[in-house]
Amino acid sequence: MVTIKDIAREVGVSPSTVSRALSDSPLISEKTRQNVKEVAQRLGYERNELARGLVKGSSGAVGLVVADITNPFFSDIAQGVGEVAHRFGYGVMLCDTAGKANRESDYIRLLRRKRVDGLILTSATINDPYLRDLAKTRTPFILVSRLCRSVDAPYVVVDDRVGARLAVEHLINLGHQHIGFIGGPADVQSSRDRMVAYREVLQEHGLAEKEKWMGFSDFTQAAGRKVGRQMLSPPERPSAIFAANDMIALGVLEVAEEMGFPIPDDLSLVGYNDISYASLPRIQLTTVAQPTFEMGKIATEWLLSVLSKEEILPLYRILEPHLVVRSTTTCPCVDD
Repeated sequence: MVTIKDIAREVGVSPSTVSRALSDSPLISEKTRQNVKEVAQRLGYERNELARGLVKGSSGAVGLVVADITNPFFSDIAQGVGEVAHRFGYGVMLCDTAGKANRESDYIRLLRRKRVDGLILTSATINDPYLRDLAKTRTPFILVSRLCRSVDAPYVVVDDRVGARLAVEHLINLGHQHIGFIGGPADVQSSRDRMVAYREVLQEHGLAEKEKWMGFSDFTQAAGRKVGRQMLSPPERPSAIFAANDMIALGVLEVAEEMGFPIPDDLSLVGYNDISYASLPRIQLTTVAQPTFEMGKIATEWLLSVLSKEEILPLYRILEPHLVVRSTTTCPCVDD
């Protein structure tokens, strides 16, 4: 590995002069600076950014913690984060918790040891104990598509109650009276908000709640298959299901076809998020769209403005979702 001493020997100056030249110090003449940089490039010199970060107190990187990178929802957020970070010359260190709280804690500690300048967290739960500890440090952070009751943390979220209402009211307007709901984890605020809105809309329309047709699970396709199979088993089944995310909806779609309930003829289905798979020709999922890419961008812009001392107020941003109607919803085939 080429070092500053190698460059100094080649140019015929001291290592300290090389260091100053590479840092564009005004104490070094333009001729010497150009000579040093040309030799450094020819020899293939690369700066030790970690060492520079320790000296400057900045790593030039932010940490992004997601719950499941295989879910396109989090991939879209990551793309928004990456676009802004790259524009401002920052790197992004990505960690995937696989939905496990202990991994979240481990990754937060790891990222702080790596001296990241700030954190963007999409994996926090309602009473996340790790955020209380993080809030006591000097590392700035922001939540995306998550809320936490245990700390007063900045966030960028979508109004999940509004989104859930759009989904359930769409089904009721089509004529459905027997509507099931499959939520994500009960300790995630967005999941709870979608459940609350689902129940509110049923009550407003005088429709009965059935315990076997609603519950919390995981934000995964496997959960959609498992819970969907239970809901669609005889003797009584819903004519429509609202899934709290598109991955759950894909699992329901899969098992419904296996059980002989074609969608939408025998079962209407609404998802949430509008991931890329939702618009595929063979799926065409009706869903509630979230501006996921925009959420990643907004969170990163705020975080980098804090790091540059341009922004000192916390950000509390709530974005609006909208319903995207495709081919998985229709009127019930029989009168409910």
